[in-house]
Amino acid sequence: MKTFTGNLLFERVSLEVNSGEKIALIGQNGTGKSTLVKMILGEIIPDSGEIFLNRSATIGYLSQSVLEDENKTMIDEIMTVYERLIQLENDLDSISHLLKTDHSEGMLKRYTIIEEEFSRLGGYEYHYNVDMILTKFGFTKAEYDRQIKTFSGGEKTRIAFAKLLMKKPDLLILDEPTNHMDIEIIEWLEEYLKKYPGAILCITHDKYFINKIAEKIYEIDQQTVSVYYGNFDQYEIEKVKRYELLLKQYNRQAKEIEHLQSFVDRFRYKATKAKSAQDRIKKINRIERIDKPTTGHANVRFQFKSKRPTEAVILTTKDLNIGYDNILQGPINFEMRGYEKVGVIGPNGIGKTTFIKTILDTLPPISGEVLFHKQLKIGYFDQNLQGLDESITVLNTVHNRYPVKTLGEVRSLLARFLFVEEDVFKSVSVLSGGERVRLTLLMMMLEEPELLILDEPTNHLDIETKNIVEDVFESYEGPIIFISHDRYFINKVASKIVDFRSNGFEVYEGNYDDYKIIKAEELLSKPTIKPTKIKQVNTAAIIKKIETQIDNLHIEKEQLKQSLYLDTIYNDQIKFNKAMERINQIDQEIDELFLKIDEMTVQSVD
Repeated sequence: MKTFTGNLLFERVSLEVNSGEKIALIGQNGTGKSTLVKMILGEIIPDSGEIFLNRSATIGYLSQSVLEDENKTMIDEIMTVYERLIQLENDLDSISHLLKTDHSEGMLKRYTIIEEEFSRLGGYEYHYNVDMILTKFGFTKAEYDRQIKTFSGGEKTRIAFAKLLMKKPDLLILDEPTNHMDIEIIEWLEEYLKKYPGAILCITHDKYFINKIAEKIYEIDQQTVSVYYGNFDQYEIEKVKRYELLLKQYNRQAKEIEHLQSFVDRFRYKATKAKSAQDRIKKINRIERIDKPTTGHANVRFQFKSKRPTEAVILTTKDLNIGYDNILQGPINFEMRGYEKVGVIGPNGIGKTTFIKTILDTLPPISGEVLFHKQLKIGYFDQNLQGLDESITVLNTVHNRYPVKTLGEVRSLLARFLFVEEDVFKSVSVLSGGERVRLTLLMMMLEEPELLILDEPTNHLDIETKNIVEDVFESYEGPIIFISHDRYFINKVASKIVDFRSNGFEVYEGNYDDYKIIKAEELLSKPTIKPTKIKQVNTAAIIKKIETQIDNLHIEKEQLKQSLYLDTIYNDQIKFNKAMERINQIDQEIDELFLKIDEMTVQSVD
């Protein structure tokens, strides 16, 4: 059990993490997820109950405290993970030099013992692992020698995450691991974590991420914890089943109690029936009452009004180059019709928000033009939620903008967005992220916009609020342009995707699943690139090139494996066989390249 400022967070919690399990911990904001994790870590003491940890198990928790010294360069900080391997590597190097003049049995034996430990601990792979993981987290070789203190907060978190993965703890505890990451990094991370040998306990609101990695879900809800087996889709199905079953049990028990009570009320004062009535009273008192089940959550009741959708083109960009001092993206030639919901995706820093600001005319284009074919009232959702006045209350936020509405009308509107009773008198400055989003959506709805432009609308939200936002924008019939890294939201809302890349952009029809299918088919249609033959030049440089080839082949293999579950591949025997053939070919190529590395390593030692 744990209370906070006198309020009960949860009680009678039983939670078990077994070796190798991949677990998601979910629940609304404020239910105590992070508190529960801090109790597991020993940072907070439970009010009652006990926590048992395997003494031999190592635990790694994702936070910037993983970084020991921000004055170190990134590569020096990362290499603290491999101190033992570096020492063994130096010892092998020293003995190799001695072996040029000393071929004694003792010296050879010493080399063999150290080399066996070096190999067992992963000495021949650790440089490759460092480069691979840092590259996947979006860092370049040019950044290796930068001091950690010069990186942004999000970049420091990614460095800490990379270091944590290299340490390979038995239990990896992650709190919102997909924050500060673009889709490409998240999708690589999902594949890595699925194969991670240790256990994972992950707090996250990313439903797509949960679907990919979780095999068990713990949910904190109504001050207790329930366990569900499977991924997020399976959790949603099971939760509805449990609710319906409990409701049936409650109704059955209520009828039984009503029947017994009816007998008591009729006959308790009749001498011939008094004993029977007393027996029924005792039976009623012995019944362990089932609480009436509820979802535990109120529903936001609102909907954006939209004019009749039109097939006409409403927005065109012509040879549009965007950026600040230099061109970040362009030329962009794009058009949008009056019914389309356009999801803008791509890595961080690629120009997505710059594109939105250029369309909004808050940032001038470097060249080219943005053309609206009719005047449209635009509703803009800023990911930083900067449009709210921090100094006033929730009630005044609405009433100041719409003074003709009565206080009763304003309070009724706020209640539809779950601001009830004393909530309306809260200062905007103390609102949570989810509350700010709800208030911003209310202000947008009242404006009755004809085009919605949204920048990361599901940031700061728990799963429950995300469900609300998804449903609202999915049901909206008017045009939307939105930026998001939330693949579940993209999949539910988008009818077209604009994919920004460093070499330009591509437009794809459909939602995120459609986009993934097209990308998988593009990958299958690419010609196979055979590994280049190795020439006898600098051994270290050649091995580095081979390692890069192996890395690229692994990426291609994982993408192909994912594509096998897509309906368009799975149900097409020719495409399925072609994918399997390429996967087997990749395995063979990887084996050949590793064999080549082994041969070159032996040659270099000789």
